[in-house]
Amino acid sequence: MIRKYGWLVVFAISVFIFDALLMQWIELMSTETDQCRNMNSINPLKLVNCADLE
Repeated sequence: MIRKYGWLVVFAISVFIFDALLMQWIELMSTETDQCRNMNSINPLKLVNCADLE
């Protein structure tokens, strides 16, 4: 059973890791300025410029 589906588990884990790395790379490339989370705002998940918070 494990030998039969082991490749599928390895493939699924590698796809999740690749997807996480790709998302981090895209987020890094798309932000030119430092981004911060404003925890005092209505939507704390939205990224804002760190200079705006100071």
